[in-house]
Amino acid sequence: MSDRLKKIFTEKLPKTKLVSYFVGCYPTPEISLELIKQAIDNGVSILEVGYVTSEASAEGPIIKAAHDYVLNKGHNLNDIIKLVKNIRDYNQDVGIVLMGYIANLYKYPISNFVDDIKVSGADAVLVVDAPHELKEENQLRDALNKNGLSLIKLAAPTTDDKRLKDIVNIASGFLYQVNVSGVTGVKSASETDVTNFVKRIRNLTNIPICTGFGIKSPEDAKKMSNSGCNGVIVGSAFVKYIQDNLNDKLLTQNVGKLIKSFTNVLE
Repeated sequence: MSDRLKKIFTEKLPKTKLVSYFVGCYPTPEISLELIKQAIDNGVSILEVGYVTSEASAEGPIIKAAHDYVLNKGHNLNDIIKLVKNIRDYNQDVGIVLMGYIANLYKYPISNFVDDIKVSGADAVLVVDAPHELKEENQLRDALNKNGLSLIKLAAPTTDDKRLKDIVNIASGFLYQVNVSGVTGVKSASETDVTNFVKRIRNLTNIPICTGFGIKSPEDAKKMSNSGCNGVIVGSAFVKYIQDNLNDKLLTQNVGKLIKSFTNVLE
């Protein structure tokens, strides 16, 4: 497990960590870095940096559009790893999770990818479309473990008890608890359902739980923080704000204010 993630979750404050998702290099590598700096400065504990892909099958229309925008600009996984290095140079404490799909890593290939992200300062990887039965997922997990990095696993509401046990036994860093079925940025999360799911997971493991999908506002984040989770994950709300305000000269500062509205309710 990443030592940095372990340290983040052992810190008493904030009680519930904010995990923010950004599409790497969106809308440009330079602006992306400035947006992420604002997130760090305004209290984000962990960054999920999406590496771009044309296969964003779990992403809703908001994040998918951002992926397509970055791809059309000619950026790739190498550029996202450079971005991670710049983020780490800026801050040594924030957690950094690279999030995306297995095909990009297989092409890289996996061993080189893990070497490069360790040098860049990343802490973990989350692969959306790689179940633990997949050979490539096992290769990735082994390489990450050998390098002191974490493989974040997803658990969905539809996950049965047997499979949930298998997932928590191999998860590292934290468990990404998916609140709603379907793609990101579409449905809203139910506080009761999330609380019940957290209890299910807590019966099996003490690993930190971060809950995501369907958290669209500070009010949503506050409600979810009462579920017993260790962190709330917000992605589509931030990406949509960036999309809607691409021409705003104060975009980075205003994203910082938006982030602050979430971290304020989680203190």
